[in-house]
Amino acid sequence: MALTIARSLVAFGVAVSAGLFMSIGLQQSALERLKVNGPVYEQVVYGKDLIADILPPPLFVVESYMLSFEASKFPELTETNLAKIANLKAAYDDRRAYWKTTRLPQALKDELENDVIAKGDAFWGVMNREIIPALNAKDEDKAHGAIEQLRVAFHSHQDAVEKLVANSDAFLKGEERNAASEIVTWTIYAGAAGLGSFGLLLVGLYLLRRRAIVPLDGMKAYMGNLAEGDFSTEVPYANRSDEIGAMSKAVAVFRSNALERQEAQKRETALRDAEFERERSQLAERAAEEQIRETVIDRLTYGLEQLSTGNLDCRITTPFAAAYETLRAKFNDSMDALCASMAEIAQTSKQVGSSSAGITDAADSLASRTEQQAAMLEEATAALDEMNAKAKDASAHAGKATGMMAETRTSAEHSAAVVREAIAAMERIEGSSSQIGDIVNVIDEIAFQTNLLALNAGVEAARAGEAGKGFAVVAQEVRELALRSANAAKEIRALISTSSSQVSTGVQLVNRTGKALLEIEGQVEQVAGLIARIVSVSSEQAVAIGEINASVNALDQVTQRNAAMAVETASACRALGSQTQTLEGVVNRFQIDAAASGSRPQKAA
Repeated sequence: MALTIARSLVAFGVAVSAGLFMSIGLQQSALERLKVNGPVYEQVVYGKDLIADILPPPLFVVESYMLSFEASKFPELTETNLAKIANLKAAYDDRRAYWKTTRLPQALKDELENDVIAKGDAFWGVMNREIIPALNAKDEDKAHGAIEQLRVAFHSHQDAVEKLVANSDAFLKGEERNAASEIVTWTIYAGAAGLGSFGLLLVGLYLLRRRAIVPLDGMKAYMGNLAEGDFSTEVPYANRSDEIGAMSKAVAVFRSNALERQEAQKRETALRDAEFERERSQLAERAAEEQIRETVIDRLTYGLEQLSTGNLDCRITTPFAAAYETLRAKFNDSMDALCASMAEIAQTSKQVGSSSAGITDAADSLASRTEQQAAMLEEATAALDEMNAKAKDASAHAGKATGMMAETRTSAEHSAAVVREAIAAMERIEGSSSQIGDIVNVIDEIAFQTNLLALNAGVEAARAGEAGKGFAVVAQEVRELALRSANAAKEIRALISTSSSQVSTGVQLVNRTGKALLEIEGQVEQVAGLIARIVSVSSEQAVAIGEINASVNALDQVTQRNAAMAVETASACRALGSQTQTLEGVVNRFQIDAAASGSRPQKAA
């Protein structure tokens, strides 16, 4: 199968597209591996989650250890601390089960389960077997003895946690280095694919110019020679099997048609010479016919000249050629009909003369009455003008009232908007008060925790003996400061409660004010609607009066034109009588007696 230009372009496009898709695929693969939620990122997240879970609670048992120690020193905190310890144990069990289901690297997972979690389980075993029963039984001696076992279990668990944190940190750094290395590798692959696609593009452009552009330039030059009439050379590239070859074959057909057209022009020249001889013989025949036609025209001209002098008795008696005999008969018939018509015109002109006198008298009477009607219409027009001015004045005053009501409505809307803004501000104040209350609660909790820490510090200072006396004084001061903070938080809470009550009362009053303004705004809308209806009716009345005034003015103008036309009609009737007399004189100039009676026919030579 021949490789055409179209197939070459398709193959070139497929190759370039494959290279581009390969480059895009490599980049996408790198992104899929290194993007957020990808496999590399997932390993990093697991490591960070592990550190986050083992340093603070729940997987690290430091808080449970502190609470148990505190409960052993302060029996009044036993019930509260045991509840917290139970919650911490539940959270520990949840995270313990969670890490068994993750895809953490096996080394870290084994260390977590066999070292950290195992020692944590040992800690909770001492807690459940020794500490909690002793605390529930209020057995201080047993509790103090079990605390030592719990301390040993806690420090063992702490050492395992610190070791796992170090190993997890090293694992994360290694994964980050691997991710950076993979990014560089996949970027190099993608760049190589892109460069390969670019090189393939350059090769394709070179082949396209060699196989298509250069032959097209040659075809363009050859077709220019054909357009100038040079058909001597053969069409180039006709032996190719691609689109250029097909184009060459089409141009060859064009050249063949042009050669055939030259032969057809030669045959057409010979046909034109034969046609010229035939037309010359036809011209001779038409000259003879023209002579006969001139004779007919001369005789008709004589008859028409007699008609122009008023002689209606003229007739053509000499026969014409067979083709024109009908024309002679029609001329004679027309002269007979014209004689009869002129006789009727003479009779009718006399009747028109007698009728025009009566029309003149009627037109004079109509002109007089029309002038009287025009005077009355002028008076009606003046009255309507005055009424129209008053209606426009009333409409203008109503429009001013509408503007004033619009301003009133705008003011009411502005007041309502101000009230709504006040309501929103009061609601924001109320929300801020609630937020302050939340902050005070946080301060209260901080004071409680500070007090608890101060108690723990006092216990540790007591255990330290003489060396911890100074620390005990500081702990006592911190405890007193925490108590003062708690009291201040209670006072602030009371003030916020009072402020919230007053703000709620203010919101109710502002809401009532807003409702009253809305009622005023509605009433203003109703009044504005009534005034708008008055303005509309006044405008409609003014328009109607203006239309009536325009109609009366138009009627006045029509009446005045009628009066003028009546005068013109009278003048026209007088002129008609004069013209009728003139027409009778003109008709009398024609010789119609003999023609009308059918006697004394005259020959037209």
